[in-house]
Parts: sequence; C-alpha cells; structure tokens
Amino acid sequence: MNQKLNWLTTIACGIFTTFLLNTTVKAAELITASTSTETITQPSSHLIASRQKKRFKKKVRRRVKSTVTKTSLPTESSQAPTAPEPTPPPTPPAPPIEPPTPPVVPPPVTPPSVAPEPPKAAAPNQFSTTTKLQGQVIFGVAGTVAGDFSRNTAFGNRTRLELKTDINGGTLTTRLQAVGLGAYNQNPTKATTVPTPEGGLSWTDGTTTNSIGIDSLKYEFALSPQTQMVVAANAGASDDFADTINPYFDGDGASGSISAFGNRPSIYYTVQGAGAGIRHKLSDSTELSLGYLGRNSNTPAVNNGLFGGAYGALAQLTFKTGENSKVGVTYTRTLNSDLGTGSTKANVGGNSNNFGVQGSFQLNPQLALGGWAGYTQNQVAGSDRQIWNWAVTAAAPDFGGKGNLAGLLVGQEPRVTAATNGGVTDSKSGLHIEGFYQIKVNDSVSITPGLIYLTAPNQDVNSTGAVIGALRTTFSF
Repeated sequence: MNQKLNWLTTIACGIFTTFLLNTTVKAAELITASTSTETITQPSSHLIASRQKKRFKKKVRRRVKSTVTKTSLPTESSQAPTAPEPTPPPTPPAPPIEPPTPPVVPPPVTPPSVAPEPPKAAAPNQFSTTTKLQGQVIFGVAGTVAGDFSRNTAFGNRTRLELKTDINGGTLTTRLQAVGLGAYNQNPTKATTVPTPEGGLSWTDGTTTNSIGIDSLKYEFALSPQTQMVVAANAGASDDFADTINPYFDGDGASGSISAFGNRPSIYYTVQGAGAGIRHKLSDSTELSLGYLGRNSNTPAVNNGLFGGAYGALAQLTFKTGENSKVGVTYTRTLNSDLGTGSTKANVGGNSNNFGVQGSFQLNPQLALGGWAGYTQNQVAGSDRQIWNWAVTAAAPDFGGKGNLAGLLVGQEPRVTAATNGGVTDSKSGLHIEGFYQIKVNDSVSITPGLIYLTAPNQDVNSTGAVIGALRTTFSF
C-alpha cells in the first residue's frame, strides 16, 4: 500500500512539475511576443529546471505581472499557484522636471534725456580764452611849495582796470583808464601861462575829466622761444617791446619815480601810438628790439594815418653785463613826436634823430647805480637844433624795511642847446633833482612821498627855482 502511495506521489509530482514548466514556457513566449526585447530559452532537462527554478520563478513573476497588466494573460496562467514573495520597495518618484533656464535678455536701453542744444562752439583749439582782471588805483596829492608854478595843491587819481585774456598762447590786454589830476606845472615864469613838460608827474597827463576810455589795447605773443611780438591798436609805448633799463625808477607811474623824467629816459617817449614791435634774444646776453608806432594812425586824413603822420621808429641793442646789470644803445627816428619832458622849446615837433645810451648796475643787493645820456638832432621851421638830456640815479632796495625803496636822481631835462637859421634856444641850464621813498604797506598798498627841485623851471633864465611836493598812494589788485 505504501509503495502504491509513493508511486502515486511521484507521478503526481512529475505531472505537477511538467504542468508548471509548460506554464512557464508559455508565459515566456507571451513576453517575447509582446516586448521583443528578450528571449527565454526553454530548459532541456529537469536538472536545469531544478537549478534555475527559483531564478525563473522570480523573473517570470515580475515579467508575467508586467505582461498581464499590458496584454491580459490567460486565466490559467494567472491562477497558477505561486509562492508568496516580498513586496518590492516602492519606486521613488521621478525628480521634477525643471523648466529650462530662459536666456538672459539685457534690459532695454533707455535713451538719455536730450538737453537743449547749446549754441555751436568754435572748433577745438581754435579760440580758447581765459581772462583775468587786474586793477590799479592811484590817489595823488601834489603842489608847488616854492617857485613860479601854481601854488594851489591838487588832489586827484588815476584808475586803471586791465583785462588780460589768454588767446592761443598770446595775451590780449584791454586797459580802461580814467585820469583826474590836472597839470600843476602851470605858469613856469611870471610872464607866461603856458605849461611846461618839465617837472610833470609820472601818473597824470593833466586830464581832469575822469572820463573812462581804452588807454591801451594790445596783443602780445611769441613767434619763437627767442622772439616776442606785440601789436598795439591804441596807446602803445616803447616799453611794450624794449627794455627802458631803469628798473627801480620805471614803474609806469604806479611805483618808483614820481616824475615823468625820472620814470624813464626821454628817448623812449618819442615812440607812442599804434603799430607793432618785436623783441628778439640774440644770445643769453644780447637782445634786439625793433618797433614802429604812429601817433595818429587811426586818422586817414592828409598828414595823418599810420605812415603819413606823426610816428616813431625804434631800434635798440641791450647788453647784459651782470646778474642784474645791463647797458642799452637806442636810436629813434621820429616825425612830430616829441620827447615828452623838458622845456617847451624842446618839444615843438619836426623831424628828429634821437640817440640814447643808458645803463643800470647792481653793485650789491642794497645799492644800484644807473643813468643815461640823450642827444637829439631836430629840424623844425628851417632850423637845425641840438637837444640834450642826462641823468644819474641811485636806488636802495629794502631801505628801512623789506619791499621799501629809496631813490635819488640828479639830471637835466631835455634842453635846446644850439640852433641855426634863427632858431631859438633855452636860455638857462637847469637841473632836476628828485628824491622819493616808497613804503610797502602790504602786497597791495604802497605809499610814496617825494620832492622835486627844479633849479630853473622850463630852462628859463627868468624863472626862479621851484619845489614840487607829491604824495602818492597806490592800490593794486
């Protein structure tokens, strides 16, 4: 009986195994047909089936489950007994798909607000200007304390405003001036009321109206590092392009000498008006100055104009003889252009050849000596005349205080010494003796008291000596 049961059990196990293998093969064929991705090889023997039983069961169950879901396997396959298997871990959710980063788009460019267009400017470097204002005011008190000149004391002023404009490396100077101090040197003798240039002050021409006008209009520029040029349209002077070689006395009225004669050698007053001048450095110690100025150059009438009227032409060589010492030789050719100082007879126009020698020598920091001599050949009214002038000067810089200046001058203003064909001469040789002391109050203010003694006013034998006193206060800014 037991043997029959064992035999029946063996047959049942074989049948079950065969059924299970057939079911597995059919499931594999269904998977191959539906996915076309894998091929399952049917085992050839029970031994192979036994070794791979577990592996096939797991693999078949996964694929059968997937295939059944997609293709609805036969019921018998789904009802086949299977061993329980652990639940697979849940599949983690796919990471969220991030949208692609949009391209960076630059912000829209906002056009700048457009300002109103300014007036069209000149081309670069064509006309560039910088203007500076400089000013100078002189308060002056003057009068004659002895002699035949007017005894009334006068108080007046000279006011200057200068606009200095830099234009392409050159300087345009526009000077506005008003003068309000009359000529005090009236009545040189008891017999006359004609004023004389002798003893005239350096800061006034006798104008009393205080009218403001353009006193100087000039443009200075460099032709080369060694050559400077000036073009004057009004009130040009020789000192615009020539060294007057009188450093401590020539302050153009604002400083130094209180008289026009002591301000600079008389030969330089013969060249005034409108025109041009040039200053060329020949070497480190030699300089050449050339210039031409017409006194009535702005008048086109007959015997006027730039070349047809009164004029002065200058040529000068200046030699540097030391650190602060120099000598000059000057020649001017003039027509109806007077010396501006001296007697009335020495200033009557005509054709003139004027010669001058002047020098200044700095002996030490506290003392400088100088002087000049001038000779004029003059032709007027058919008479050939000879006119002489000279002076000796001494200056003491920083005398009595830093910036102060003491000055002394002894000389003879222009005087007619000889004349032909009935020409008149001056009857007496008179001296001009002057002393002044300039006190520097500060960088902007100076006060200068001074005295002038004329031994024979107007170089006239009939005149008596005159003492002229002046007090000048200069404000500069």
